[in-house]
Amino acid sequence: MINLISQEIFTESAYQMHPLGTKGMDKYGSVYRYVKNGSSALVTGNLLQEPAEDTNYRSMVVNTTGAIGSNEVEVTLGGTAVTAGQFDEGQILIESSTGIGQLFRIKKHDVQTSTTGTCTFVLDRPLKIATAAASSQASVRKNAYQGAIQYPTTPTGGAIGVALYAMTISYYGWIGSGGDFAVLWDNTDVSAADAQGIRPSLTVAGCVKACLAADVAAPFLGWSREVVSVASTMCMCHLVID
Repeated sequence: MINLISQEIFTESAYQMHPLGTKGMDKYGSVYRYVKNGSSALVTGNLLQEPAEDTNYRSMVVNTTGAIGSNEVEVTLGGTAVTAGQFDEGQILIESSTGIGQLFRIKKHDVQTSTTGTCTFVLDRPLKIATAAASSQASVRKNAYQGAIQYPTTPTGGAIGVALYAMTISYYGWIGSGGDFAVLWDNTDVSAADAQGIRPSLTVAGCVKACLAADVAAPFLGWSREVVSVASTMCMCHLVID
């Protein structure tokens, strides 16, 4: 974990300075994550989501047996091509059959323009259990902090934190993920004496709302520091994403 000073927290860069997802902490104990912004400038106080998942990268067939000690997994793509650097610092999971349960970081991978072509992923460490051609299946995901987006009203991934400032498109910087931060409240359910927990809003993108009894299955993000908050305003919240 990196110890951060205010100047670092609120400084963005066109160049990557840390591994994506690096965790930082300020002198007050608040927690931050290092991200690359997506294709829209961030909005201060907005709840953020990881990049939208593409389910075509799930359950892909391993097409070459991977021996113990190998640092590569070769798969047949499931309907979407792979571009340069798309999954760098991301993850690959052997999800079924021989080799099941192994999870790796992706160091690099092929560029594959065919949506059903072969793609090789280079792992951060060797296989401890062999994989089997045709029977093992693998899923890959982008790094959760590569391409942060405003949390949508129909979620397509998990919450990763809140925007601290209007980070520039495709720039790198820090977002808040644990501790006290200003978060934008939606225009429906506000906090009250018996409802101070917060969850993502499914009404207003990038906002939070009170976590009510009916929201037991919703992601719990933390709680409001304001016993009674005001709709459509910034609220002091304590996040427990990290």
